This record gives sequence, C-alpha cells and structure tokens, in this order.
Amino acid sequence: MIKAVSVLKDLRINAYNVLFEVSIERYRELTRDVLRKNEFQRKRVRSSKTVYSLLRSDLQRQCVIPPIVLAVTTEIEGLAATDHAGFENLLTVNSDHLVILDGLQRTYTILDLLSDLENSNDDAVLREVLGSKIRVEVYFGINRLGILYRMLTLNTGQTPMSLRQQIEILYLDYLGARPDGVELIREADGRVAVGERQFNFKDVVEGFNSYLDRDELPIEKSDILENINSLEKLSKENQNTELFEKYVEALSYFVARVNGLAAGAELGEDYLEVNPSPFGRNMLQVFKKPQAFSGFGAAIGRLIDVEAVRSFDDVIIQIRDLEMDSPIEVLEEINNSLNWLKDNTKKIGNAQRSFFSYFFRDLFNSESDGYRDALACARSALRKYQGQNM
Repeated sequence: MIKAVSVLKDLRINAYNVLFEVSIERYRELTRDVLRKNEFQRKRVRSSKTVYSLLRSDLQRQCVIPPIVLAVTTEIEGLAATDHAGFENLLTVNSDHLVILDGLQRTYTILDLLSDLENSNDDAVLREVLGSKIRVEVYFGINRLGILYRMLTLNTGQTPMSLRQQIEILYLDYLGARPDGVELIREADGRVAVGERQFNFKDVVEGFNSYLDRDELPIEKSDILENINSLEKLSKENQNTELFEKYVEALSYFVARVNGLAAGAELGEDYLEVNPSPFGRNMLQVFKKPQAFSGFGAAIGRLIDVEAVRSFDDVIIQIRDLEMDSPIEVLEEINNSLNWLKDNTKKIGNAQRSFFSYFFRDLFNSESDGYRDALACARSALRKYQGQNM
C-alpha cells in the first residue's frame, strides 16, 4: 500500500516533498536495493544498547515511528502538487533511484525484524507487521547538492555522516575529473592511498577548496552549507571539473617529481634518534598529506591573484624544471620546521598548512629567493610563519 497524503514544494532546493503512508511490506520492496548500491549511505550502527534495538519490539506493537525521509534522484516533469496519483506511481517506478536521507538505522531495524519473523515461522505476527503503516517523506526532483543540503539540515539522525563523507558527496561529480593514471580513493573504498599516484579523495578536494578560497585552513563542519552555495555558483560557470582536473594534474605531477628527484631517499637512523616521530620519513610521506595539499592549493591561488603565475599549466612547467641537489637535507629541514611547529603552536594542523602555503608560494614565485629551490623554501617557510604568527 502506497498513498500520497500531502505535497509541498521546497523552493530552497526546487523539489517536491511528498508525505506518503506506506505499508512496511511495500517499504521493504521499495528499499530492497537502496542499502546495497547507493553512494550516499552512511555506515550501519551495530549496538544492542541503542534505541534501535527497542524499536524492534515497538514495531510489533503498532508503534508509530517518525517519518523516514527519502529522495528520488531522477528528473521529473509535468507533475503538479495536486497529482497525488502521479507521485504514487513515480515512487513505485523509481525505486532504483531512491536515497535514504534520514532513517537509515530505522530501515535496518525494520528489515532485520522482518527477517527474524520469517525465520521464526510466526506467520500471524509477520502478517501484522507487514501490514502496519509508516510515514515516508520523499523529495522528488532533487539534485546531489540538494540531497546533501537536506541531509545536513534535517540533522535528526542518531548517526551523522562524517565530515569526510560530507565533503566526498559535495564534490562527487569531480571523482571522474582526474588525469590518466591518477587514482582518487574514497572513504567507502576501504583502501589506503599508498602509491605515488594514489590520493585520498577527501584530502584532494580539501586542497582544491583551499585553492578556491585562497585559504589553506581546513574545511570545518560549519562551512559545509556555505560550501554548497559556493559550489552551486561555481558549477554555473561550467568550469569546475576542468579546473579540478588541472589542480589534480599539477599536484600529482609535483608529488611524482619530488619523489623521483629524491630517488628513494629517507631520513637516516641518526636523525630518527633525535626526532623519532618525524612528519614524514620520505618525500611521499611529506607531500601526500592533507596539510601539503591545502598549502599547495592556497599558494597557487594566491600566486595567480598577484599574477606571479597565470595558471596551473604555468605551475606544471615550473615543476618540470625543479631540481634537488640534497634530498636528505630537504627532508631534514622540512621535518625540523614542522617539529618546531608541533612544539610551539596550539593548532598544529593549521600551522602545518600555513607552513606549506609559504613553502609553495616561494617555490613557484620567480621573484622569491627560494624560487625552484626546495631547501631554501623549507628554511624560509618557517621564518615567514614565525614572522606572521609569533
């Protein structure tokens, strides 16, 4: 049983919100494949002590639970708010395009309960539960940004998405915008970005956000809704994915270049005896961290603003011409500077991002004393940080 009982237009995200009464049996049919294949879903909470364990018994007693909120991600045309039957049909035929915005754990609880009742052979109770009604809100005609916006503003779930998941959803269209050979790894992939041309997707988009904002400081949870508005504006310029691809190309080329110049160099045992917990033992460990990505993005953005470079293509040319006479000395200097920041600053991660921003601004600015000289930049970056912040 599916019955539309109310239709409202959400003008903020330009979508219809429809309240349905749905039998638990039909809800199971609608969401059978949602949990298995949808890119937006969060992880399942497994705890017998949560309210979800109590919900199992409540559902058998005809408890009315808060509405579950879904979205249909396909485009719709020609429906009016008064066409309840049209929305009922649209929900039925688009079950392959459903997303659970709020109510994931309730959905798991319902499915677990039905599975247990089927295994118990208690047909009477099973029929009663299957016939019970729940309320389901469905957003029709909603895009990915609208989905994330509603996920964040609903804020009714007991298990909110991690900041990393929010960022990945926000920039999901960028996942395919990458140079050949570069692999962007999402949190849901369950893998570690260990290769030279493997990068954590979330860390890369944080660096790109630093480029857009000309600010190396990290994305905060409070910034996500503002970033949605910024991304909407950027997408209208029809340049976002191309620009992102250029950023990734320059970043990955820099990492590969310095790793090649280092030729496998690592900090020696004598150094590690004095500094046993370095920021990075080799070039990949130093420059494949989010602090370096954000510093890189913010630095390039600022250099473009002052016309020290014209584009990422200019940066790529400069990376090609980089030289490094003493990789070990560069590694030690960077680690010494970052170790000083660890011992003398309160917000260590922010200080590290600022250090890398100064480092890259000198490295790619032809007017600086450290132009294309990584060792000189490693020394000057700390001095500039101290001059500006201490």
